[in-house]
Amino acid sequence: MKKIALISAAVTLAVLVIAPKFVGDNVESQVIDITDALNNHSIYGAEIIEYQKGWFSSTADIALTINVNDIFNAQNGATSAAPTESNPTVMAKLVAHHGPIYVGDSVGIGQAQYSVVLEGEGFREYLQWDQDSPFYRNQGVVGLFGGLSYEDELPAMTASIEEESFYFSFSGYQGKAKSEGDATHFTGLAPTFSFSTAEFTTTVSTLDVAMTSYGSMLAAIKGELLASSSTLSVEKVTIERIEESAVTVNDMVLTTDATLEDDGALANLGMNYTVSSVMADDFEASSLEFGLEFNRLDTDFIKAYQKFNNESLSTPPLEMAAKLTSLIDDHLLSLLAASPELNISHLSGTFPEGDIRAHANTKLVNIDTLPDNLMNPSFWAKHLDAELALDAKEEVMVWLTSLYLQNQYQSTVEGASMSDEELRRVALEQAPGVLDFIIMQQLMVKEEGRYRSTIAVKDGFSTVNGTKVPIPLAQ
Repeated sequence: MKKIALISAAVTLAVLVIAPKFVGDNVESQVIDITDALNNHSIYGAEIIEYQKGWFSSTADIALTINVNDIFNAQNGATSAAPTESNPTVMAKLVAHHGPIYVGDSVGIGQAQYSVVLEGEGFREYLQWDQDSPFYRNQGVVGLFGGLSYEDELPAMTASIEEESFYFSFSGYQGKAKSEGDATHFTGLAPTFSFSTAEFTTTVSTLDVAMTSYGSMLAAIKGELLASSSTLSVEKVTIERIEESAVTVNDMVLTTDATLEDDGALANLGMNYTVSSVMADDFEASSLEFGLEFNRLDTDFIKAYQKFNNESLSTPPLEMAAKLTSLIDDHLLSLLAASPELNISHLSGTFPEGDIRAHANTKLVNIDTLPDNLMNPSFWAKHLDAELALDAKEEVMVWLTSLYLQNQYQSTVEGASMSDEELRRVALEQAPGVLDFIIMQQLMVKEEGRYRSTIAVKDGFSTVNGTKVPIPLAQ
């Protein structure tokens, strides 16, 4: 029995002594991978200035750079007028403790406790914050076989440019992240921030972020497509203008959702934006909602487009046309062959004049070759499959039409000589006639005090409010 106990103790001791070495190697490998991923981005850069690896702890000094000069030189074709002598750089200090046992919110072998600190002293020329606090701090735990949890924070800070009457105030930010299986959950909160000029002051209250991402942090840094969902909410936005009424926006919420299908070959991206209410002296709205969906997107096209977009800032303008042509030649057909969809899943709101609701579902179908001329409207008309619907109270349609007319009149010689009140009056007088003309064209119907319209497009024909109409371009 004693022999078994001694053997068990020896094995345990060996594990406790050897495990930190493997964890330390894993930490170093992850730091190198993240640095390489940042360096592969045209906008960012990272360099390990010094890495000291011990048996139970490691430290690293990493220079993080934004390639401002490279971008400027590419866009302007010269280096003499670069905005700074060198690219803006900030130093990050990594300290990792990896053995023998981490004791935190859970006890375990094979975990590393780490902290990343950006002192940001160079930022103090522009921003003011507590002298005893770094610009950014991230502290957490990472596992040998995956798993991550951390807390991060930005301090409260202010900024001002007296000669331009610009002032900025930020209450600080605190965030958390924790992984569960292949999912990582992020949350963050910034209570308030505001900025003001000589003309206005904008205040944002209670910015709250929640996100779940499926996949590794390294994959996200590399820009790989990951399934995810997120919610960004703002309790209130207030815009106060000199000698004008304030504008208040309440309960803004933006949700996003990204899913992958066909073993990652296709992506579905959704966004939903809601606002509880908007109030100003001459405007009021409530229950505003806008939903947008991009479905069945070829992921190879998305990756190629991301690469094109990332490289565009550092690409000389004369080379952009060739890069765009290459993107189209190599990936456009695969995007269209997947029958991509662009849907406005809902567009709605309530105003003093009444409510309005609309949606539009569109997709391209049965495309297996590209036309010689991509600007040929007949090609797109033949492959369009769409369905649109509108339902609005009469007073809302008159009001919206008058806003459109007022905007058009402002660009005319006659309208330029009219006051805002005269423009509004003329537009309101003519709006009903414009709507009557649309009804005469059978593009809309008026029923029980509401304007309604349904339009479908399929196989080269359109159906407008129940009447089938051929599309000349598609015949």
